[in-house]
Amino acid sequence: MASASAWSQIDPSVGGAVPQADFSKRYALYSAWSGNLTYATDPSGSGRTVLRSRVRSTDAKVGGLLRTDFLPLGEAGKTGPRWYGLSVYFPTTWVAHPNPAVVAQVDQVVPVAGLPAPLSIVVRGTSIELNLGFNHRPLSGTTDVATPANSAIKAVKLGTLQTGKWYCFAVRSEWSPTLGSGALTIYQNRDKVFDAQRDINSYPGSAGNVPRVGLSFPGLLGVAERVLYTDFIRLGGPDTTLEKLLAETPCKTTSATTALVK
Repeated sequence: MASASAWSQIDPSVGGAVPQADFSKRYALYSAWSGNLTYATDPSGSGRTVLRSRVRSTDAKVGGLLRTDFLPLGEAGKTGPRWYGLSVYFPTTWVAHPNPAVVAQVDQVVPVAGLPAPLSIVVRGTSIELNLGFNHRPLSGTTDVATPANSAIKAVKLGTLQTGKWYCFAVRSEWSPTLGSGALTIYQNRDKVFDAQRDINSYPGSAGNVPRVGLSFPGLLGVAERVLYTDFIRLGGPDTTLEKLLAETPCKTTSATTALVK
């Protein structure tokens, strides 16, 4: 009973904080070089152990993208209500550039080329925004399949990007490509920034959706190098609450001075 209750709150079997030696047992890394992802001390001064992702303009592409991001193993089969804790920190060395950088997302294990992820956190220039993609059409097998041209995209500006600050996103999802069935609520540092109930929010086969954090670029970097700090990915079942999830993140303890990106 105790074990079942704990799983329904924060899932101990998928994601979560792990020692460096056990990282590959819990997560899959997507990067041109494993050294682009390193363990680090929280730059905000909390003393927590976090992760540092780096991508250089000279890196080889992985899956068609310049990237250093990671996803939890064993998540693709999860169904029903699911919580995700996705936290990212932009160092003061972050330079504004119009080329988009994806820093967190929830997508298929093997994304279909060109289709927008059901959920992405994206930085464009001085702005940080939420992007949502969905379609009721199947991904394959018929003449009327989902394509970038017939998929719907929503973009919600979350504000001007601030460096030296943790952005902790808590997401509660019920993925569905059917009108009247899906639900998606998203919080940024405890503030609700998106809420849609009984709505299409994914693609057929969306039980395979998995969260990622780190850096990935749909185009070029535009700068020589990008560095981003992230927390480990936190996951929870239907009984998780916003406070239980955020208690696992760096937003519980941070108080760093922030600066707007100009």
